[in-house]
Amino acid sequence: MRSILVSIMALFLAIFLLLLGNSLLSTLLILRGIAEGFSGKFLGVLTSVYFLGAFIATLMASKMIKRMGHIRCFTFCTALLGCCTLAYALVVSPYAWLIIRFATGFGVFAMYTVVESWLNGQTQDDYRSRVFSIYTLINLLAVAASQQLLLIDNATGYTLFIVASLLVTAAIMPISWTRLQQPIVDVDMPSMSIRKVFDAAPVAVTGCLVSGLIMGPFWGLTPLFVSGLGYTENELAAFISLSILGGALLQYPVGRWSDYMDRRRVILFTFILGSLLALAMALSAQFYVVERGLITGLSAIFCGLVLAIYPISVVHLVERINKDHLVAGSSCLLMIYGLGSFVGPTIAGFTLEYMGAGALPTYYLFVLAIFSVVLSIQLLRSRIVEVPEDHESHYVAMVRTSSNVLPMHPESEEVLDPAEEHRSESHEPNRA
Repeated sequence: MRSILVSIMALFLAIFLLLLGNSLLSTLLILRGIAEGFSGKFLGVLTSVYFLGAFIATLMASKMIKRMGHIRCFTFCTALLGCCTLAYALVVSPYAWLIIRFATGFGVFAMYTVVESWLNGQTQDDYRSRVFSIYTLINLLAVAASQQLLLIDNATGYTLFIVASLLVTAAIMPISWTRLQQPIVDVDMPSMSIRKVFDAAPVAVTGCLVSGLIMGPFWGLTPLFVSGLGYTENELAAFISLSILGGALLQYPVGRWSDYMDRRRVILFTFILGSLLALAMALSAQFYVVERGLITGLSAIFCGLVLAIYPISVVHLVERINKDHLVAGSSCLLMIYGLGSFVGPTIAGFTLEYMGAGALPTYYLFVLAIFSVVLSIQLLRSRIVEVPEDHESHYVAMVRTSSNVLPMHPESEEVLDPAEEHRSESHEPNRA
C-alpha cells in the first residue's frame, strides 16, 4: 500500500493545492462582491454560472484528455484557472465576472477529470477502497483549510487573489514532475440515459437533484448568509470550516445507517431532519435568539446530513444496475446534481436579496419540505421492502467532482447476483 501511495502522491498533492486555491477563491469572491455592492441576486447567478461551466466540462473533458493527454490538459486548465483568478481582481465588473466564473468552473472540473481518471488508471483493485477514502478526505480537508487563508488579508485588496492564483498554479508542479505513466482514456463505454436511470432508481435521481439544489447555494452563498448575520471575516472563516469538518464527521454514521435499512427511507429521513434543522437555523437567523456557536453547530449537523445524500443515492443506484453501466449511470446522476447546482444558487440568491439574512436556511427548508413530499409519493408508489443488514453494496463517503471518481468506489468491482444480471441483460431495470 505504501508504494501505491508514494506513486500517486503527486496526484494527491495536485488536487489538494487546486482545492485549497479554488475554495479560497469561492469564498473570497462573495466577500469582494459584497464590498463592491453586488446584489444577492447577482451573487446567486454568479454561483450558478460556475456550475454551468462545471457541467460543460463534464461533457467535454474526456475528449480534451484524449486529444491533449493528461499532463497537457492539466497544464492548459491550470493556466486558464490561474489567469481567471487574477482577472477577478483586475476587472471588477459584474459582466466580466460572469464570463470569468464560467471559465473557472470549466477549468476546475476539467482538472478534476484529469486527476481522477489518472488515479483510476494507477490504482490496483485491492487498494481502491483505501485510495478512494484518502482522496475524499483530502477534498474535505482542503476545502476546510482554505477558509483559514482568509485571515491573511481583507477581501478588498489583491493579496488573497494572488495567494489563490499561486496555489492553483502550483498544482501543475507535482503533475509535471511525476513519472507516472498516463492512462489511456476509454471513451467507448456503455451509455445510459437519464430515463433509464430514473426507471432503475427514481429515489437516487431525486436525492441527487436535491443535493445539488442545497449544496450549490451552500458552497456559493454561505459567505453572504453569514455576513448578513454580522459575522466578521474571521468568524466567517471559522463558521465555514467548522461546518465542513463537522459535516464530514457526521457523514459517515449517516451513511452507515443506510447500510442497515432501506436507503430510500434513510434519504427521506435525511430530508425531514434537514428540514427541521433548516427551520431552526432560519428562526435563529431571523430573530437572533441563539448564540452564534449554536448556529454553527446546527450548520455542521445540517451539512453532514446533506453531504451524505449524494453518496447514498449513488450506492442506491449501484445496487440496481449492471456493473457495466456504473460509470454511465453515475454520469447521469452527476448531470442531475449539476442541474440542481446550476438552478439552486440563482433561486437562493433572489430569496437572499428580498428576504434578508434568514432566507438561505428558509430556501433549504422549502426545498427539503417539497421534496420530502415528492419522495414520500415515490415510496408509496413502490413496494418498500425492509433491507437486511447484508446490503449488496456499502456506503462510502464520496465527493461530487467528475464521473471518473466512481470507478474508485470500492463497490464498483462487485458483481450483481444472477437474477439482477439477467434483468440487466434483458434491458429491464429493477424499479425502486
